[in-house]
Amino acid sequence: MTAASRALFLLALLPAFALAACGSEPEKPTEDAKSFAERIGNGGASPVPAPAATATPQVAAPLPGAAPGAFARGTLTDPAAATCGAPLMGPFIGKPADQPTRAAIAKTLGRTANLRFVAFGSEGYVAPDPTNPRLSIMLDAEGIIRDARCG
Repeated sequence: MTAASRALFLLALLPAFALAACGSEPEKPTEDAKSFAERIGNGGASPVPAPAATATPQVAAPLPGAAPGAFARGTLTDPAAATCGAPLMGPFIGKPADQPTRAAIAKTLGRTANLRFVAFGSEGYVAPDPTNPRLSIMLDAEGIIRDARCG
């Protein structure tokens, strides 16, 4: 028998094997759920372990000269950001960036130079840099002040 004829013979047998598998029935389970649970050791006799106790996370006090909140380099929570005045902006977070608030920010900083308000969706990224003297006030989509950062 040549290799080609053997290949044709095997191809002819494939449908027969497929049809033979269709008529077979799946095996019946040999145990029910209760006997399975007892076999693996959780038949109701062993208690479910209680979760381990957890500790409440502690937030560190802000560094001297920084606004309260989670530390982020170059932002109002970084005392090194005093270069641009970011730590002074804590009281303005969450307020609308309207004209009276902008005037109060300028008065708190003592300047209007190197001060910008960055609207939500503005092009580019303001990389926080505590050595940069420019203060960037970050606004959300509703014009609310959400962050202050040097850069």
